[in-house]
Parts: sequence; C-alpha cells; structure tokens
Amino acid sequence: MIYENALELIGNTPVVKINHLVQTENSELYVKLEGFNPGGSSKDRVAKRIIEYAEKTGKLEANGTIVESSSGNLAIGLAMVAKMKGYKMICVVDPKISKVNLNLIKAFGAQVHMVDQSDEHGNYLKTRLATAQLLESSIEGAYWPNQYNNPENPKAYMHSLAREIYSDFQDTLDWIVCPVGTAGLITGVAAEMKKLNPSVKILAVDAVGSVIFGGKPGARRLLGIGNAIVPGNLDKSLYDRLSYVNDADAFFMTRELVLQEGLLVGGSSGATVCAALRLLEDLPKGQKVLAILPDRGDRYYSTIFSDEWMNQNEIRLPQSIYKSVSI
Repeated sequence: MIYENALELIGNTPVVKINHLVQTENSELYVKLEGFNPGGSSKDRVAKRIIEYAEKTGKLEANGTIVESSSGNLAIGLAMVAKMKGYKMICVVDPKISKVNLNLIKAFGAQVHMVDQSDEHGNYLKTRLATAQLLESSIEGAYWPNQYNNPENPKAYMHSLAREIYSDFQDTLDWIVCPVGTAGLITGVAAEMKKLNPSVKILAVDAVGSVIFGGKPGARRLLGIGNAIVPGNLDKSLYDRLSYVNDADAFFMTRELVLQEGLLVGGSSGATVCAALRLLEDLPKGQKVLAILPDRGDRYYSTIFSDEWMNQNEIRLPQSIYKSVSI
C-alpha cells in the first residue's frame, strides 16, 4: 500500500494473540501493538489529533511553537507531527528520560528543555508542567497542549483506536486492559467501547508509587504509566477494576514478552500484560481479553533490557508474576 506521508501511517495497528504466557485453559489474551505507529507509540494518535484541533480552533498559528511536557512518547509524536507541519517544538523532559528517546526527539528536530528539580520521591512532573506553562507564556505564538487536561487526548482514542478494536472483535471481548498515565488512552477507549459493546469491562493498570487512584506516592522507574498528579482526563466511572503493578514485575514481563512471544515492547506494555494475566486467573474459563500495549521496546535497550541498569537501580526481577506482591 502506498501512502502520501508518514502521518497517514498513524493508526490501524495490528492485534496479536498471546500463545505461550497464558496459563488459563480456554481463555484468550490478545494484544494491540501500538508500537507499530510511525513514531513508535499510541501517542502518535494524540499528537496528530491535538495539533490538528489547535490549528482548526486558532490556538496554533503558522510558524508557531508547540511546548509540551512528556516522559518521551508524546514528545516524539509531537516532534514528528510538528516537523511535518512546519512548527517549532520544545519538549520539556527530565533526567529519567532514556537516551534513546532523547536522541529520537532531537532527530525529529525538536528542542529539549531539561528540568532538574524533583519532588521528595524523585518525580519531576510538577516541575515539568510549571516549566511548560512558563515557556508558553514567555514565547510569542506558543501553544501548550497540556495532555493531562486536554479533552482531545481521549477523543483521539475514541475516534480511532476504540473503533479499530470494535472492528476486529465486534461484541466478543469480555475485558480490555489499559495502562493509565495521562488517562487519555483508557478514558477514550472505555467511553467509546462501552457505547459500541456495553457488556465489555475495563481494567485500569496503575504503577506502584503512582497517586492517580489514591495510591501512596513513591519512587518508580516505570515510564508512560502512573503519575505524580491526578490527570483531568481521568474518569473512574468508566473503569470496572484496578490493578497495581510494580517495577520489577513489569520489567520481568517485558522481557518475557520478547522471550516467549517474540514481542519487543516497553515497560508499560509489560505492566499491562502482567495485569491481564493476573486478571485471567480470576475470571471464569472462556474469557477473551485484549491488552493495549502503548509502545515498542527498542527505546528501552539501555534500561529495561540492560542488566547493568537493573543492578544500578537495585531492581530484582521475580521468577513469576504470580508469586510477588504488587502493593
């Protein structure tokens, strides 16, 4: 198939069945691989949607500057879309960002603004948000999408990802498992899928150390899942169950997905599959579950897939996700 440009490659990502990791008889687990988007993650959908909406509403004018705080994936998506549409891009990042992500952002021509002030738990989000807001107010023609409170974030998934899922599965899905970070992905998918298939249930996956659902704040190495604030996109009424996953279990499953299924994905994907497998253990036989995996794993070579990095951060991987305790 021939496309006019890279933006046309966004969406229509593949679904793959998990064959070796599922231990529950007669139940099926599928994963939607959002890493097949051109920028490598589900955030490409958001980047395209919010930029085009800002153009349509006059919030972003020709030759304008986009400023956003991101742990990596949205920054990459925005940098890609901004470059193709002729905008400047400033990504507000922090020291937790991987070297791969940092280089990818720069490769798309974006500027990087690195913050260095963390809270007592080593999280930088509040500083990043304050910095993005300051940059928007000080740069003429700047636009800050503010992904945590932007309704176009969940709408990006409502109008693309959710409809792709329904096209593939119709009414046959029992559960959809989604990680929660900005809450755009889970809110968009849940809102639309519950209209299309009212019987489907949604499992929200959060990181240990995240405060999104009232958890105790703490240090965490997982990126793209969990948060130091409660995002405005959150809608708890749409989610049926909550599961917490810690760093070690998420990273163990990330590696297992490569070894057992040949799927090179990121840490938030490992956490999501971990929660999905635990969910299957609690469900009756014959259930069909879909886990949404936000990004691919090549940008985590120097972290999750590095034994040296694991040792430096004193992360001990378990032998099984069924034996360790999340919280």
